Amino acid sequence: MRSHALVATAALAIVWLAASSGPGVAASRYKAFVYPDRTNPELSVEVDDFRINETVWDSGGVQYVWVNGTAGHFQVPFSKIRQIEFLQYVGPNTTKQDWAWYDVLVSSVNPGETYTGRMEVRVMRGVASGVPWYLYPVTDADRGRQLWRIVFGDSRVPPTIPWEAPQPVITAPPLTVITPMPPAPPPPEPSEDDLFAKLSLAELNEQMPLDAVYFDFDKSDLRPDSEAALLRNAAWMKRWPSVRVRIDGCADPRGTNEYNLSLGMRRADVVRAFLVAQGVALERVDVLTIGESQLVCTEQTEDCWARNRRGHFVITAK
Repeated sequence: MRSHALVATAALAIVWLAASSGPGVAASRYKAFVYPDRTNPELSVEVDDFRINETVWDSGGVQYVWVNGTAGHFQVPFSKIRQIEFLQYVGPNTTKQDWAWYDVLVSSVNPGETYTGRMEVRVMRGVASGVPWYLYPVTDADRGRQLWRIVFGDSRVPPTIPWEAPQPVITAPPLTVITPMPPAPPPPEPSEDDLFAKLSLAELNEQMPLDAVYFDFDKSDLRPDSEAALLRNAAWMKRWPSVRVRIDGCADPRGTNEYNLSLGMRRADVVRAFLVAQGVALERVDVLTIGESQLVCTEQTEDCWARNRRGHFVITAK
């Protein structure tokens, strides 16, 4: 088999594709061995039905990773992954709560096929020793810095997987021992505020730190899942008090344009009122009705219509 390597110098993000594991579709179950401490390489946790991260549409667990790079975007499903090695803890994602970035090396089940890039991790979960198991790396005492590797399959592996070529042993000639100068202390890691300040407004909107809020048909009252999303949004806005946002009230295409514009404004007003009740200053939140003029899905199905009934957040100042 001809081996190949894929190197992506960019962010490696983990996402959930709703269409691949929606209601009524049984998701595959994967066994994984999580090695949480690189200083103790023999320590691992055996996890059945392994999943990683989640989204609001998650009904079967996120079961593949995306490698995003300048050359393109590549999807790597769990079924193709033998091991994910965490090379370096990069730091927290300042635009989301409880997420951390890592530089990683992903080894495929195909010998010689690897992917390098950046992975974002919030939670790992599954069943360990017959009970539900969760790991939130950034909530650990070390803030997730010691996370080492994830191995997929039915058995643990030694520190290097079988097809990794052994490194040659180079015998260097004897050297005169010279007492080195003490190394300069490393520069301090940038704070969350430093990282946030470097983001442009466009970059911040691309990261979508604020969740959209969804509504039932012809309704403008908040559902329980919408209130949960707004509580997270309010906490994020209070963490970054200089941010201003606009809420676009949207509707599905059924009904007249005039009615949908009115419905969109009612939805935007309800979302703003909830944020203000959570302590967000009124002058930080603008509202706009979009109605049916900016559809994110145009199929004539209930799933498609549900995606258009929303209050959409746009960050206008930071």
